[in-house]
Amino acid sequence: MKSLKKADRIILVILILIAAMIIYFLYTGTDGQDAASGEGTAAARTFADYAGKRIGSATGTTYDQSILANIEDPEILYFSSYGDMLAALLTNRIDAFCADEPAVRYMMLQNDGVSFLPERLEKYDFAFAFAKSPHGRDLCGQFSEFIREAEKDGTLAELDKKWFGGDEGVLAPPDLNSLSAENGTLKLAADLNTPPFMYMINAKAAGFDADTAYLFCQKYGYGLEIISYNFDAIMPAVQSGLCDMAACSITITEERAQSVNFSEPYYHAGAVLAVKASDLGPEDAQGSPLSILRSLASAAAESFDKTFLRERRWKLTLEGIGVTCLITLLSALFGTLLAFLICMFRRLDSCLSNRICDIYVKVLQGTPLVVLLMILYYLVFARTSVDSVAIAVIGFTLNFAAYVSEIMYSGIKSIDSGQREAALALGFTENQAFFRFIFPQAAVQFLPVYLGEIISLLKSTSIVGYIAIQDLTRISDIIRSRTYEPFFPLISTALIYFLLAWLLTALLKYLFKAVNPRRTNRRKEDSVK
Repeated sequence: MKSLKKADRIILVILILIAAMIIYFLYTGTDGQDAASGEGTAAARTFADYAGKRIGSATGTTYDQSILANIEDPEILYFSSYGDMLAALLTNRIDAFCADEPAVRYMMLQNDGVSFLPERLEKYDFAFAFAKSPHGRDLCGQFSEFIREAEKDGTLAELDKKWFGGDEGVLAPPDLNSLSAENGTLKLAADLNTPPFMYMINAKAAGFDADTAYLFCQKYGYGLEIISYNFDAIMPAVQSGLCDMAACSITITEERAQSVNFSEPYYHAGAVLAVKASDLGPEDAQGSPLSILRSLASAAAESFDKTFLRERRWKLTLEGIGVTCLITLLSALFGTLLAFLICMFRRLDSCLSNRICDIYVKVLQGTPLVVLLMILYYLVFARTSVDSVAIAVIGFTLNFAAYVSEIMYSGIKSIDSGQREAALALGFTENQAFFRFIFPQAAVQFLPVYLGEIISLLKSTSIVGYIAIQDLTRISDIIRSRTYEPFFPLISTALIYFLLAWLLTALLKYLFKAVNPRRTNRRKEDSVK
């Protein structure tokens, strides 16, 4: 320590304190008491114990209505998936959350820190949803007939035993390639973050709902394509005609029935209040600091195994990285070209062209990117066969061009007008003066900011899950919904984005350095000497 400078010693002490605080908070009791002391909180066994507490609900579900009907004055917080709610519960961000009983039972198999109150908040039925169109009504009637027959011949009972029996050895995704598709292929919108109804096994869609849809398509001669959406995007996908039907524990409600057609119920369920296991009784002592560290190391190793090794989930991560890189590079390329064209139009001596460019830039800069993507996906390209990745590239290209055109134009305007006048005086044309003298100098000015925009573009692609694209972030969500392990999927995703940004920065800096006009001129001078 004596060989270290004073500033280094201070930084080292700060890092040690931060590490100690992280370990402390990881092993702090539910109400701020140290878990190692063995003092748990008083047992909470009724809904009344959660009056005025923070309760989690999944966006797009009817859980918030169940909470309001059974718990007095709750503070409802909304999350996008079960995995997010579980992570918030275990880190004391919320006091409980509402979910389907089968889903919570599945969570309990993966994480012994969660349980649920025995009384149900609400009883309801699950069904498949279809569009309110002639095709949707016919398909809904056909599916309802299948459900009635499956209930009579015991097919649904067999599926219930398979997916809720607790034997993971029999669980496997259906073989969609074996379907004949003689009557066409049906697109099924589903949230792959809702086990055991719909999730991923070995990088393929599986679950109670996936098997139900597969058996229906097998009987009636359809092919089946399962498309992953966030839960709150499932209904819009069916209503807009992007998909033929939707599933993944969708509750039948009167309000939803006004927008879609519901089939016969295929599962009778109920909502429960998921709570920390320690709320139902005293916590066990955690042991000495050494045993805590060993436990932490063991948990980290288990999380790594669940996140990457089991069911070859590392392949999912690689696929997500590929999609993220593809969208980023294509959007950066096309966005740069479009931004340059906008700059060229703004240089024209035309009030109309300048006005159009100004409106374009202001509209795109003022529209949230996620809203722009959803407008393109659910409205502009809703009735087309344009791929989701292509739609994402279009959206990011338009947004990226709006910002980069401003950067380029500001760089061009920063070059002294004397440069242009000198070039014209030497006999160069307007275009020659711009491309040989003005733009190369402007590029040196705006390239650092342009590089920052590309890195921002890379990170912004994390929202493409809203339009059914399985990028790096979406894959992380899917893995968390399968393992209910928040640590490694989130940390690994953050590290991968950091590495991608670092590699992209290094590559672009190398390219910018190679085309730097000052360096090129020095090379020419050296070659002459």
